[in-house]
Amino acid sequence: MPPASALLLMLAGVVGLAAHLASAPFASTGNQIPGLTYEAERTAPHAPLALVVTSVQDGSAAAKADIAAGDVIVGIDGRPIASVSAVARAMKGDAKRGVDLHIRHGGESRYKHLPPTRVKEPHVPENTRHRG
Repeated sequence: MPPASALLLMLAGVVGLAAHLASAPFASTGNQIPGLTYEAERTAPHAPLALVVTSVQDGSAAAKADIAAGDVIVGIDGRPIASVSAVARAMKGDAKRGVDLHIRHGGESRYKHLPPTRVKEPHVPENTRHRG
């Protein structure tokens, strides 16, 4: 059995690590909105998310809307961003009309509309038989 001082030292390390993780900004990487990628950042545990644009695909609706890497998306369709899953739901739910993004750019606030993305229907040959 380890001495009490070793256990106390280990406990202090665990508490220190927990405090560090609790104070670090909450971030998620590798997320996408059609035509752009972003990193989700939260400055406090209950604060809305901010989506920092990390890349924009050339020729995409995001590029045509003049959205650039470094822009910060702070709202979608007039609402603050609660979670990354809320972003996915908003993009899916607004597939027919697109979404309005509230963006901070160089200290200025602006709104940009991303039109719906068109998904190609899979080609089904005419002579395909259906089980029935």
